[in-house]
Amino acid sequence: MAYHISRAAEREWVDVKDVPGLRQALMVGEIHGSHHMEISLYELAPGATLGWNRCPFEESWFVTAGNGRAALAGLEYDLGEGDYGVAPVGLAHSLSAGDQGLSWFSVRAPKPPSFDGARSRISTQPLSGEYMGQPSETDPRHRYVGHFSESDVAPHGDLAMPGYHGPNIKNISIRMMVDQLLGAQHHTTFIASIAPRSGPGKAAKVHYHPFEEIYYFIGGGMRGWIDGNEEVTETGDLVWVSTDGTHGFVNERNEPARWIEVQSPVPPTSDAFFFPDDWRALPENGSMR
Repeated sequence: MAYHISRAAEREWVDVKDVPGLRQALMVGEIHGSHHMEISLYELAPGATLGWNRCPFEESWFVTAGNGRAALAGLEYDLGEGDYGVAPVGLAHSLSAGDQGLSWFSVRAPKPPSFDGARSRISTQPLSGEYMGQPSETDPRHRYVGHFSESDVAPHGDLAMPGYHGPNIKNISIRMMVDQLLGAQHHTTFIASIAPRSGPGKAAKVHYHPFEEIYYFIGGGMRGWIDGNEEVTETGDLVWVSTDGTHGFVNERNEPARWIEVQSPVPPTSDAFFFPDDWRALPENGSMR
């Protein structure tokens, strides 16, 4: 399966077994063809907690609403909208909801194991931690967390990031969040935006990657060509594309298109983007044009 679209209008919420007060809306997982990631939305009722756990995968979160607290690596943080963090493989951690409840966008990478007898969560004793307040990227004591705000959004321009820089993806802005600098080894998460009225040739040309990728639209939408099919996305929709799955987008609307993007495994530092049109244009037999 080369791609999957989770439509906001068709999303299904279920209560999570053995965790009172927790609801999950699975958007991408093994049942959709993913080998490297599981993407969900979660809602935790006011005052509820996930308890303390260790997991055989990385688990990151981006808070979309409410308030709560995260504890990991001997540190405790207050959480609110725009805060994010990652619990590396095997690190004991806990999330709890405050009086407003807590809602977040979740990434697990690699995807939770599904073989017979696999354990996805191993409970552990609570660990006391130093209270750090809100996540801050200017406080050198903070680890595994950060905060996104509108002031972080850079002007749109040509794509420049590890793995690719060049003119094939234009009018884009990227703000990295979960990456190797934060402590993740199996996935990257960032917020991206394509400028308004970025039509063909002015946005993302059709390309593919040696990793899986998702786009979760949190503002606006785009028209895309995914595995040769034309698809239109709206706010709240999520697109998952498999390794080698072709995809390209334009934004023909009068508002920016903004999404949360996840890549897993972590992209290589070079040759992370392949553009079929560029390869088709190469001369045969190495002759010069």
